[in-house]
Amino acid sequence: MDVRVVEKEHDALRLEIPQGEETILIPLVEALQKEDHVLEARYGIGHPFLDRPSLYLRTKGEKPQAVLKRVLKELADLYGDALTDFDKKADKVRS
Repeated sequence: MDVRVVEKEHDALRLEIPQGEETILIPLVEALQKEDHVLEARYGIGHPFLDRPSLYLRTKGEKPQAVLKRVLKELADLYGDALTDFDKKADKVRS
């Protein structure tokens, strides 16, 4: 995924992601908003043909990059576990 860092400060981070990848933003923002160090987490879609979807993250007491990495890993583990569980159960179902 071609992620662009558009803004980086000690307590804030703004990223742009490729068109068509914006579906990751909803669970990502929801997970970020549950973090204690996150003051603000939001996404924007903008114009569908002119703008790239973006994620804005502002934190307190922890670097936004560290929070984002941790949450992305947690989501990857969660969805990876869901896929493994599905594969196990799907093998037991007969058509």
